[in-house]
Amino acid sequence: MGKAARDDLYERDFFAWTQDQAARLRALGGDNRFDAERVAEEIEDLGASARRAVESHLLNMLVHLLKLAHSPADQPRAGWIDEVLRHQGEAGIHYTPSMRQYVDLDRIWWRARHRAHVSLVNHGEAGLAGAPANPFSLDELLVDAFDPGAAKDKIRQAAGDQ
Repeated sequence: MGKAARDDLYERDFFAWTQDQAARLRALGGDNRFDAERVAEEIEDLGASARRAVESHLLNMLVHLLKLAHSPADQPRAGWIDEVLRHQGEAGIHYTPSMRQYVDLDRIWWRARHRAHVSLVNHGEAGLAGAPANPFSLDELLVDAFDPGAAKDKIRQAAGDQ
């Protein structure tokens, strides 16, 4: 891969760039006093950190969507919608296509269900009944024109509430 292609990959897909550069550093080998293995690990960790940020934003987005779908409370619905949109936007900004194979959306969904359940119970509301599977694809959650109302309805439908 030439310099222009590497620069393009860096701009286009930072996660893929980190993985490529780590592999290239490891391939250097030899005794040149350059700690290629540790530097490669650090670069790889940069990519992993970016992926964890996307996963964290998706988790928080889903927690707030679940609260919207299951809480009868009037407040703080507007705040939850703001949080959904904020986390959805951040996930979209930091997501790169090469992360797809590493993002376990079903695991994130189950963690979000647990957090939303605990939060609702802690605020004196009924927890989440049943355990519907994740109704979303990664593409649906990252779409530019994301609609929190439609997503809330999809959760309700999956739970049999509509």
